[in-house]
Amino acid sequence: MVFIVVGDAKPGVTLQQIADNRQAYLEWERRSPFAGKYQTLARYEVVGASPKKTFWLMEADDPAIIHGLVEFFADVWNITAFPVVQRGIVEAAEGAK
Repeated sequence: MVFIVVGDAKPGVTLQQIADNRQAYLEWERRSPFAGKYQTLARYEVVGASPKKTFWLMEADDPAIIHGLVEFFADVWNITAFPVVQRGIVEAAEGAK
């Protein structure tokens, strides 16, 4: 299943806190039961957003993996995760009829 994960930095969180949290995640993920359990993990930042805003595109068979990510980053980010499906424009237009 594919998920879009949206993160908004919590008010007052510094870029250093975000960087420290990211580094802690990398170390935690290597030891966690979630290590290597996702097929895709792509991270995108909204340029110039304040507070900082990021999106992750993740593909994983087990939704618990997404839950682990959301829980880990909850100290510095307000995070929401959505399961998504890819649909072409033609398919979406035909579904709207």
